[in-house]
Amino acid sequence: MEHKGLKPGSVVITQQAVDASFKPVFEQMVLGKPVVQRTRLDEKVAQELMQCALELLTFPTVLGNTMCTSDFYEGQGRLDGALCSYTEKDKQKYLKEAQAAGVCNIEMESSVVAAICGACNIPAAVVCVTLLDRLEGDQISSPHEVLVEYQERPQRLVSHFIKKRLAAAQSP
Repeated sequence: MEHKGLKPGSVVITQQAVDASFKPVFEQMVLGKPVVQRTRLDEKVAQELMQCALELLTFPTVLGNTMCTSDFYEGQGRLDGALCSYTEKDKQKYLKEAQAAGVCNIEMESSVVAAICGACNIPAAVVCVTLLDRLEGDQISSPHEVLVEYQERPQRLVSHFIKKRLAAAQSP
């Protein structure tokens, strides 16, 4: 049986933000020189968010790594961009390697958030929602109203987390 990725609409609570080589780092140019920072997210916050997801029990939620890339097409192994220097077979091999490295989703912001918050000792978490299973294709096929509901899932989870934290802070 072919191993598939997450179903569309699954919420991912990020354990580690990783780069396209599956390393937990963020690289940027500072004064013309590359600077590499470690990406750090708060494990306790991630566990609390997962507990909130279990309490809500309204959508599939997983803890996993989020791969952060610098572009939407080739950086994410897509075949639907204007430029493409690899085949479907190459893409599948790479995405399966990412999956084996614990990557559950791909986006373009998590590593900078994790690097900055980690450098400043600010407890942080990243919560995303999947829009499609990249092992099955690159095009989103869900209707607009379904996508709207998907995008509300991380917001519902985080708002439940915030309400729970506020209630705990107000308890004697």
